[in-house]
Amino acid sequence: MEQKELERSENDVLLDDILNSVPEEEISETEAEETAAAEAIAAAADENNEEAKETALEEADTESDGEEESSDSDVESSTEGESGGSDDSGDYDDDYEDDEDEEDTPKKRKKKKRGHGHIIFGLLLSVVIISVSILAAVLILKCSKEFLGIGKSDIELVIEIPMNSSTADIAEQLYSEGIISNVDLFRLFSKFKGADGTYIAGTHTLSPKMDYNTLIETLQEEVENQRETADVVFPEGITLFEAAQKLEEKNVCDAKEFIKVFNAGGFGFDFEEEVRISSLKFYKMEGYFFPDTYQFYVEEDPRVVAKKIYRNFDARVTPDLYGRMRDLDMELEEVLTLASVVQAEAANTRDMKMVASVFFNRLNNPDEYPLLQSDPTTNYVENIIKPNIEFKSETMFKAYDTYQGAGLPPGPICNPGLDAINAVLYPAETDYYYFCSNLETGEFYYAETLDEHNQNLVEAGLV
Repeated sequence: MEQKELERSENDVLLDDILNSVPEEEISETEAEETAAAEAIAAAADENNEEAKETALEEADTESDGEEESSDSDVESSTEGESGGSDDSGDYDDDYEDDEDEEDTPKKRKKKKRGHGHIIFGLLLSVVIISVSILAAVLILKCSKEFLGIGKSDIELVIEIPMNSSTADIAEQLYSEGIISNVDLFRLFSKFKGADGTYIAGTHTLSPKMDYNTLIETLQEEVENQRETADVVFPEGITLFEAAQKLEEKNVCDAKEFIKVFNAGGFGFDFEEEVRISSLKFYKMEGYFFPDTYQFYVEEDPRVVAKKIYRNFDARVTPDLYGRMRDLDMELEEVLTLASVVQAEAANTRDMKMVASVFFNRLNNPDEYPLLQSDPTTNYVENIIKPNIEFKSETMFKAYDTYQGAGLPPGPICNPGLDAINAVLYPAETDYYYFCSNLETGEFYYAETLDEHNQNLVEAGLV
C-alpha cells in the first residue's frame, strides 16, 4: 500500500514537471483550437448538414489527436531537453486545420448552387408549360368562335358564287366578303364534311353569324328566285349626296338611310382609322365613296351597299399610294380633301397636276397666300351643305369656303378618282400661284403674279 502511494506520488510529480514544461502560449493555443472545433460542430448542427457535422467531428478528433501527439512530443522534448519542436507541431496543426476548412467550403457552395439550379429549371419549365397551355386554349377558343359564328355580325349578305368555283375559290370569296375570318379552317371543315365539289353556283344569302355547318348547307342549296340587279355609274367628282340620290333612283336603297349608314362606317377596314373626326365636317365619309360602276341588288340592305363601296375604296387605294403619302408627310384625309378640290377644278390629268402645284404653292406660303380661293368649295357650301344641314352653322360654312377659310376645307367636297389623287401625290413643279380656265373651251391659264392673273382672266373671257 505504501509502495503504491509512493509510486503515485512520483507520477504526480513527474506529471507536474511535464505540465510545467509546456509553454502557456501553447496551452492557450490548444484551448482556442478546441473552442474553434466546438463552434464548427455547432454551426454544422444549425445547418442540419450531416456531412459538415461529421467533418467537424473528425476535425475535432484530429485536432485532439494532434494535441496529444504534441503533448507527447513536448514530454519527450522535456525529458531529452527542450528543442523548439512544440512550435513546429503547432504550426502543422494550424496548416492542417486551414486545409480542411478550404476543402469543406467549396463543397457546401457547390451543393447550394446545384439546388438553386434545380429550382430555376423547374420554374422555367412550369412557365413554358403554362404559356403553351394558355396559347393552346386561346387558339382553340378563337377557332371555336369562328366555327360557331360567335360574336359576329348578323348582317345578311347576298353572295354570287361563280360557275366552276372550287372550295378554295369560295373560301377566298367568303373571306373577302367578311363572312368568314379563316380560309384554312373553312377548307379543312369542308373537306372533313365531304362537301368539296357539292357547292352550287348562283346567288346565296349568307351571314357572318352562321356557323360553318349552316354556311356549307346553304351553299349546297338550289338557287331559286334570282334577284333583280341594277348597275349604277358614279362619275369622278360626285358628291355623297348625289350618289345617294342615284341609289334611290335605281331602287337599290333609300338615300337618307344610305347616307346615315355610310357615314357611320364601322365595317372593319383599316382606312376607317384614318378618317378625321371634326365638328366642322359636314359628311364624315365624303371623299371615301370611290367613283366606279357598281352592280347592286334591287331593294338591298343599305349596309350591304355601303360595305361593298368601302371594300372597293380599300382595294383601289393601294399600299404604294400610302407609301407616297408617307413620303410627302401627308395624311389620307389631307390627300383626299385636296384631291377633291383638284377633281372639281380640272378635267384632265395634265391640268390636275398643274392645279395641284398651284394649291401646294399657296399652302406652302400661307403668309402671302392664306386662301386657296377655289370656286368649287363655295359651290359645295351653297349647293350641298346649306340645303341639307339640320342646324345652320356659319362656322362650318366659312371653314369649307376657301374664299373665307384659310387652308384646306375640314374635309373633301366630293369623291375624287385616281387621277386626282395621283395629281396630289405627284404634282407638277411650278412657281404658279394663280390659275383660271375658259368655261367654254376648258383651256387653263396659269400665272405667278396677280397682274398676270388679271390679264389671264381677260383672255379666258371671265371679265
